[in-house]
Amino acid sequence: MNEDTLSIEADDGRSIKGTLVAPANPEAVLVIAHGMAEHAGRYLELARWMAQHGIAVVACNHRGHGPECPADQRGHYSDAQGWHKVTDDLHRVILHSRQAFPGLPVNLLGHSMGSFIAQSVAQQYGSDIDTLILSATNRINRGELLPSRFLVSLIRAFRGRHHRSRLIAGLTFGKFNRQFQPNRTDYDWLSRDTEQVDQYIADPSCGFECSVGLWHDFISGMLSIDPKTWRRDLPVHLFAGSRDPVGEMGAGIRTHFQAIREAGIQTVTLRLFEEGRHEMLNEVNAAEVTNYLYSLCRRQASNTSATDDNPIPTTA
Repeated sequence: MNEDTLSIEADDGRSIKGTLVAPANPEAVLVIAHGMAEHAGRYLELARWMAQHGIAVVACNHRGHGPECPADQRGHYSDAQGWHKVTDDLHRVILHSRQAFPGLPVNLLGHSMGSFIAQSVAQQYGSDIDTLILSATNRINRGELLPSRFLVSLIRAFRGRHHRSRLIAGLTFGKFNRQFQPNRTDYDWLSRDTEQVDQYIADPSCGFECSVGLWHDFISGMLSIDPKTWRRDLPVHLFAGSRDPVGEMGAGIRTHFQAIREAGIQTVTLRLFEEGRHEMLNEVNAAEVTNYLYSLCRRQASNTSATDDNPIPTTA
């Protein structure tokens, strides 16, 4: 098994940092797009397990994330075209993976914020991926996203793009955590595994507040997602915990699953893990979830769409 650091040049000359873990003879590739206020290094153990089972894994840090990110840029994509840049960065990582492993299927896993970046990549560069896997995602709720972007725009106008807003933090991560009162920590919403939560808290590259510029870019990026424009034959697999507040405790991700089906995507599945919270790969049943993810990476694309006559598993 080989484990190497990566440095891929972005369109603007920035260096995209990450890690490649691969067996001698991989059967497929998994590219990971991590979530907000975390980093690619948190997926290293998963990558090693996958490599031991024949899957090469590439995980890179988004702009404003990762140990190498300067403190004054942490939690901030860019002063201009932030969403375009993070989407283009991920596409470059995918192209690098294809060049490194020619002929192998490339599976793209996006978690939380990364799930929306991954959907933008699928929308613009769908021919460059073979499977789209979305972890802890949610519906595109325009009725909430448009007012949220307006609020963020007001704060940005008065305080600047780099401002960290406690109001925005309270309306997002704070709101998520309040659903698990009484709280042991500010991050109980991430997982039932207290050791994993404590590791997140102790990690200096996790849990930081993001800029209003990032929030504006992120919300605008979400609003641009439209499954009707995706490749119809691109297999899409969604999974989450049934108690994930980002996915509205299962309701939001079910709605998104239905929207993808109605958009005409030929193969789409949903798996909800009972009582799981936001980070299913760091949950108390992480081994079960990891095996499920492995099965998706190995799965042959099916031309049969999920219908009421051909039910898919929605709980575990």
